[in-house]
Amino acid sequence: MANNRRKYGKIKKVIKFGGSCLKDRSSLLQAVSIIKKENERVALVVSALSGVTDLLLDAYHLALGQEKNFRGIINSIEKRHLLLASEVLSLKNYALLAERYRELFFRLNRLLRGIALSGEASTSLKAAVLSYGERLSAHLLAVILNEAGLEARVYESEKAGLVATRVSEEAEADLEAFDRVFRTAAGEVEAGNFIPVFTGFYGLTPEGRTALFGRNGSDYTAACVARGFRALRLVLYKDVPGFLTADPEKVPEARPIPALSRLEAAELSYFGAKILHPRIWEPLEPLNCPVEIKSFKSPEAPGTVIKAKAEKSANIIKSLSASENLAVLRVEGPGVGSKPGIIGLLGTTLARNEVNILTVLTSQTCINLILSASEGERALRLVEKIQEPAIRKVLLEKDLALVAAVGHGIRETDGLAGKIFSTLGSARINVEFFSTGASETAIYLLLKKSDTGRAVRLLHQAFFGEKTEGRKRSLPPGSAVELHHRQVIDTR
Repeated sequence: MANNRRKYGKIKKVIKFGGSCLKDRSSLLQAVSIIKKENERVALVVSALSGVTDLLLDAYHLALGQEKNFRGIINSIEKRHLLLASEVLSLKNYALLAERYRELFFRLNRLLRGIALSGEASTSLKAAVLSYGERLSAHLLAVILNEAGLEARVYESEKAGLVATRVSEEAEADLEAFDRVFRTAAGEVEAGNFIPVFTGFYGLTPEGRTALFGRNGSDYTAACVARGFRALRLVLYKDVPGFLTADPEKVPEARPIPALSRLEAAELSYFGAKILHPRIWEPLEPLNCPVEIKSFKSPEAPGTVIKAKAEKSANIIKSLSASENLAVLRVEGPGVGSKPGIIGLLGTTLARNEVNILTVLTSQTCINLILSASEGERALRLVEKIQEPAIRKVLLEKDLALVAAVGHGIRETDGLAGKIFSTLGSARINVEFFSTGASETAIYLLLKKSDTGRAVRLLHQAFFGEKTEGRKRSLPPGSAVELHHRQVIDTR
């Protein structure tokens, strides 16, 4: 009876399980164990099982190919899910899930056959195919929870009312529309006595076309669900122990960060830390809802808690992130940086063609647009077509990386920038660009890609005290940093 009371009423916490946390029998049972230990009512958001989204992408491309032989991949996905189900479910619950899967795989095969017959390649159709990974995992986990005595129901994005603004692989939720539509699902959930399991990663436009929310998109979905329930906490379980002071591939001595502000976490996510969806804070903006990143394998470990309010650390700098494979598009001309409308013209031209500008550095004679290296050549061609007398020359520089030093109080701390320059200068590492003041929590350095690892190690040594340059250290098996070091990045 106490257990039923615990599950009834307002959803106070939203929990998200990443795809790399859901891959085999033991991980599914671990997820159930985590939920059973909760003392308050929770809602769940799930990613596809580890590796399934990549297989669905392969099936989509095969459907568009000459031989159209996607069925083998779909059969292997179905067998994997049913095999997992057979390992954890009774015959009765296995039969219920198998019946649901027959419907899902019928729809998926019909979708792929239509793509094969028409030869139509579109972002919406691709997203529709990829969305089945989350549908399959949500129904699997829901039946496993029912098997464990925890009644659960699936809310696919269509039923939840997760409205996307546009068809894209990097779409955003229409939060005003979501607030209206989600009320129906929220009312149904809170009037009931069950655990809702939401599909992550995708939403639908008002026209009913499928859109994806990008890398770590289930984080973003979980933030929307937390917004819809006005939840008090959002917990993201991943195969990493939280944010670290640096990428452990570059700095083995990197250590977990116990606390960050939303702004600090956003800076790290935009510039290199792949642990979190960079736009997760938009749905959470009206809520005072802490976000916890916790290790799925060690759920008792503290992880990283992210709150709205920032606090200074003793070092000021809390973490160093590096975003490699960047390019700089240099737009040169006398007075080009001060002429009204030029930056807007460049931004509009590139945005219209879905080229994302990561950041902008300007002087009187040059506007420097920092882009992903994969978009550099296309951006160059687009800007070269602009008919503007103030633009005299457009150049593209490749093989660059951006290092961000992140921490509250970084802008107002005397001598910090000088310490960064002297540290890198003494090692003869040239800083191509340097930016401070644009963010109150970050300093940006643009370097040659080949210097990135050495630069991050030297800066980590300077600000965190470990001597990492020129040596490697073995990591204790099972330690938090070792788990991060051998991570498979959760891409949903």
